[in-house]
Amino acid sequence: PDELDAAGRLLEQLSVWVKPDALIIADLALISLAQQTGFEGEIHLSTLANVSFPAALKAASRFSQITRVVLPRELSVDEIKAMAAECPPGLTLEVFVHGALCYGVSGRCYWSSFLGGKSGLRGRCVQPCRRIYEQKGDRRRFFSCNDLWTDVLTKVLVNIPQISGIKIEGRKKGPHYVYYTVSGYRLFRD
Repeated sequence: PDELDAAGRLLEQLSVWVKPDALIIADLALISLAQQTGFEGEIHLSTLANVSFPAALKAASRFSQITRVVLPRELSVDEIKAMAAECPPGLTLEVFVHGALCYGVSGRCYWSSFLGGKSGLRGRCVQPCRRIYEQKGDRRRFFSCNDLWTDVLTKVLVNIPQISGIKIEGRKKGPHYVYYTVSGYRLFRD
């Protein structure tokens, strides 16, 4: 609640100077705040909103301003297909095809805030789960997750009509990594 004024000012500046196509939100209060500040783009519901089962899609569709839901990256292809089959009209889906698989479910982790003072929930994760730790003389990556890499499954996903976007995580990556990763997935898609 103490950040609403700052969020409102940021939304006003975005609306005037940047005019983004969409906002990805986790907090439903931002729908009203975006309208109050004159934001005219789409509203997408973040993976942090935990829309991971069909009934949650129906609940999200009650907010007519929400046009897209970003599905949690932990879902299997069969679960994504089940979500698509139940996707209400007027709502589309976006799925992750490449990036880090967080140790916490869809990035809901406070470890980074605790150890590094930077919130993963705000996109500033210091990735403590990928570090080397030592326990009883055993020194290794105890918590490190694998990366998500769907490569050939991308073609399966883009042929599901309810999926309007595929998401490649590029946070903390250099421009060459992003360019070649996007180029590779474009090849898989096409």
